[in-house]
Amino acid sequence: MKGPLRWALFAWFVALNQSINAQEPTKFEKIRDISPDGKFAVRISCSSEPEDPNNIDPGLITAVEIVSLPSKQVATDLPQNYDGGAAHVIWSQDSKWIALSLSVGPRVTETYVYHRSGDTFAEFNTDNLQVDVKGDVRNDYVRPIRWVKPGVLLLEEHVLFRGGYGKGAGYQFTASFDEKTGKFRIISKKKIPSKE
Repeated sequence: MKGPLRWALFAWFVALNQSINAQEPTKFEKIRDISPDGKFAVRISCSSEPEDPNNIDPGLITAVEIVSLPSKQVATDLPQNYDGGAAHVIWSQDSKWIALSLSVGPRVTETYVYHRSGDTFAEFNTDNLQVDVKGDVRNDYVRPIRWVKPGVLLLEEHVLFRGGYGKGAGYQFTASFDEKTGKFRIISKKKIPSKE
């Protein structure tokens, strides 16, 4: 290879490596929400060390994942709140189910559910994890409270209606996973005081 061509290739190689290295590696990671069996946890990766590791600025978060312990191998990526923040995960007693509540906008939170099979987690359809509320809903907040038992989840929903403050409703309901349909169905619900 002749001199000028060799230098051109060398310069291209250096430039390529600089652009690859420009994607900064994780500078900080936080392990939290460890499963009851101690085999999995949530890992929050950040571009730099946060001022408060217990209250991480969403702008620093580069990834939220379920990882196996102690290897920290990624089992699944988790979605983040609309502002980039990480939700807390609620584990079932057998460490095979997780639920989390995510803000999908400033006035809406939804519940996401994953099930573990081996070392991987699959997301389940949770479109029906809410109470059928009559009225013109402005804000709708659904969040998981705890797993009653594996596959059975206790949730709360608080809604605010259009047309003024103080007009809202609250519900506590239980959803059970139906293996035949592959979906959750509400098996009980009761009204509770609404939160504004």
